[in-house]
Amino acid sequence: MHIARSASLIAVLACAGCGGGDDAAPALTLAERCPQLAGKTLAGGATVQEAKVVAATGAQPEVCVVQARLDGSTLRLEARMPTSGWNGKIAFLGGGGFDGAMPIATDQQFSPSILSERYATLGTNGGYDYPGARGLDYFKAAFALDPEQLADFTYRSEHRALPPGKALVASFFGAAASHSYFEGCSMGGHDALTLAQRYPEDFDGIVARAPAGNIMGLFMQFNRISKQVRTPANTLNEAKQTLLAKAVLAQCDGLDGVADGIISKPAACHYDAAPLRCAAGADTGDACLSDAQIATVNTVTSAIATADGAWSHPGYNPGSEDMPKGWGEYIWPSAALGGASVQGLFSDGFVRSFITQDASYDTLAWNYDDWLPRMGAVGGMFQAFDPNLAALNARGAKLILWNGTTDSSVSARDTARYYDNVVASLGQARADQTVELFMAPGVGHCFGGAGPDKVDLLKAVATWVEQGTPASAQALVHRKVDAGGATAVARPLCKYPAYPRYKGSGDVNEAASFVCSTS
Repeated sequence: MHIARSASLIAVLACAGCGGGDDAAPALTLAERCPQLAGKTLAGGATVQEAKVVAATGAQPEVCVVQARLDGSTLRLEARMPTSGWNGKIAFLGGGGFDGAMPIATDQQFSPSILSERYATLGTNGGYDYPGARGLDYFKAAFALDPEQLADFTYRSEHRALPPGKALVASFFGAAASHSYFEGCSMGGHDALTLAQRYPEDFDGIVARAPAGNIMGLFMQFNRISKQVRTPANTLNEAKQTLLAKAVLAQCDGLDGVADGIISKPAACHYDAAPLRCAAGADTGDACLSDAQIATVNTVTSAIATADGAWSHPGYNPGSEDMPKGWGEYIWPSAALGGASVQGLFSDGFVRSFITQDASYDTLAWNYDDWLPRMGAVGGMFQAFDPNLAALNARGAKLILWNGTTDSSVSARDTARYYDNVVASLGQARADQTVELFMAPGVGHCFGGAGPDKVDLLKAVATWVEQGTPASAQALVHRKVDAGGATAVARPLCKYPAYPRYKGSGDVNEAASFVCSTS
């Protein structure tokens, strides 16, 4: 629906039954308007397929849920608009993985203010719908063989869906949104960086959690590590994972002033697994690591690059090797996944569908240097690692970067590298006007892990945009909450390169016992 027609629709709906008499029908409520959106056309070339009211559940208020499809495309848009108390703003939610489904604000990676402050939310399916529940076939990423679906997924789905999404919100509420924000984690974080770099006019503020911007380097590293751990002799059983994790903590946990099971200063953690070597390098039991197993540790933590230097990856931090929200999440093979790792499943799909375009290709034999032309073509669409944020800076929009330090999908080292490159590109003063990076010590991919992982970054970026106070000046804290929602552990949110350092006294579970330090 074009905006002019949207305004006309609102006028008609608001005055339905108006006749000037005492028995004139009351104006329709938002809940009553909702189903009348079905079948409407939207500016930007989209058609509403379904519109229905969904009752409040938990933190989610009653909303009008609208499904729309972009004309001539498999790209779909979903809007969830509160039927009362709308705050006048849009929160666009980034998806994850290979998409194929809609993100929802109740997912753990999103900020609670999206619901508590009653944003109208938008999201896309990433360009296509994956049929049914996600099984192992999901990782095959067959959609990437379709050029239009590939383009939507890699760089343009949110940008294409935003104009009809804004028109839909305006038509429903009778007023355009005052501000538009974006939040995403993982592939949604990749999309956040794509928007900041390619489409700086789209959003007033962007939150990029665990942003897979260096997506080409990430899949290279996924392939490299997954090939290493597919050989059973190279893997670490649970006992050896614990042995390694304890050795890393023994060396690096206290670098922040307190031994609390959280490595808060990973940049200073230069761990070498050699002291754990078994006699003669053979696997002689759970009290040591074989040479093959030490090679696996080194593979995970070391950098790689293509021969031409176009694509690279810095490796992962040591720490949380024995935790399901550490190395266990993406690196170690799992019987539930047919003996593969999550890294392996994703990289196999990438290699076969994005690069070789051969579903039977042997990914164990893949060498990225043999595929540099195709890597360049895909990277031209997919990579979101450009540090030149001059256009975002000129517009006055804001970007918050965030990463867990024990993330085994999106490396915290890689996110730090991107931020450092932005500073080098813009200079520190201009960078400070536009972007801030926060690390979450001991946190895995998007959420969870030994460290506190909860912080409302959408509220932080909205405050920065609307009040001019950067997130680093808002006295924010990371929190770990228990099953009842109470704070169990808290740490100050420290702007990179600072980290939370223990003051030397006070409750180690209280944020007030720590200070943000760069020393």
